[in-house]
Amino acid sequence: GDHASVLKAYDLWREYYPQYSLGNEKTAKYAEVLRARDPMTVVEIGTFLGYSAISTASGLRDGGRMMCIEFEPRHADVARWALDFASLSDKVTVVTAAGSAAVGTVKDFVEGVIGQGAGVGVDVLFLDHAKERYLPDLKLYEDAGVVVRGTTVVADNVIYPGAPGWLEYVDSAAGRYDTRLIEAMFEYDQVWNENWESQKDALSVSVKL
Repeated sequence: GDHASVLKAYDLWREYYPQYSLGNEKTAKYAEVLRARDPMTVVEIGTFLGYSAISTASGLRDGGRMMCIEFEPRHADVARWALDFASLSDKVTVVTAAGSAAVGTVKDFVEGVIGQGAGVGVDVLFLDHAKERYLPDLKLYEDAGVVVRGTTVVADNVIYPGAPGWLEYVDSAAGRYDTRLIEAMFEYDQVWNENWESQKDALSVSVKL
């Protein structure tokens, strides 16, 4: 029932076993974006073990709902367990699927929370899955009417390791999105690699025009 304690447990575990995680710095910066947007609906593609989902869901307004898409069944099971342990499972649905295969499920979720109608889309879409899938999946969600005018799309790791074609597509100059970058360090160090150097990274925050 204590989401902050659950996140601290993840952080402690990560000190001994380096793992994918949004990390403290990016989590705090993403939380600022969410507070400013105050979304009713959030969709996350690439949930892993639920760290960012727990942080996001804990800050949702009354009535707010979140859907998480995770491809790996074992990871999805852990995320569901952790969300339940943090008493957040009433706000979050975890779907085991590829982002590209979940478009219809996500659309039904958004319409179930907000209602049907022209221009009804998700408030926030967060991408943190396979980097080569960022752009193709975004286009699928655009075409399906999930990402609409006013939707905020947040993407992790757009500098390191980078997502092919992503920054060019969401660049404000292209006229599709109003985009800004939030600089942050890459979220974990490869302590097993003696030649590893900490990498600069960023979150992209793009509002659909």
